[in-house]
Amino acid sequence: MKIFALSDIHSRLDYPEPVTAQLRSADLVIIAGDITNFGNHEDAKKVIASITAYNARVLAVPGNCDRPGVAELLFNNGMNIHGKARIVNDVMLFGLGGCNKTPFHTPQEYSNREMARLLQGFHRRPNIEKYILVTHAPPHKTKLDRVFFGLHVGSKAIREFIEYFTPDLAICGHIHEARGVDCIGKTVVINPGTFPEHYALINFDTSLHYELH
Repeated sequence: MKIFALSDIHSRLDYPEPVTAQLRSADLVIIAGDITNFGNHEDAKKVIASITAYNARVLAVPGNCDRPGVAELLFNNGMNIHGKARIVNDVMLFGLGGCNKTPFHTPQEYSNREMARLLQGFHRRPNIEKYILVTHAPPHKTKLDRVFFGLHVGSKAIREFIEYFTPDLAICGHIHEARGVDCIGKTVVINPGTFPEHYALINFDTSLHYELH
């Protein structure tokens, strides 16, 4: 399965041709939040239409900069995996949108206790061997949650869940300057960076291969 992973679109609507070619060829597009820049249902509708013009196979979580109408749009379009699980090609994907608390009081923030409670709903299933966690916030104390001035600002609840559940892959976003790859135990964690400047291509078959662009 070829996955096109992206995050932090922030209402951008125009994508260069090399990006759209990769979008078209993917088996699945995963959006790890911040579809809009503090936008609503109508703003998200425009962005999602720009993505689905090239590929309609999309799963997503909202980000902390997405207002509640964005999650509603994702749900109505069958794309939402915030607090939900979906099985695609024998891979279980499940997600958590928003982020842990910030000083900025953005539209979708949770306490670590709230995030842990939402993540408790995910369990291994019979006959499913591969798992992908999609979150907007990165896990705490990784290369992917470090801001410019050095602090680690990611979610402790997400890190604890990864350590316990050990998904094969975790995709996140949120911290623009922390684009990259890290590992927590056996779990590969990818922050693809801000779209459309950056994204990740992931091949998830018998083994996991990825490229950052």
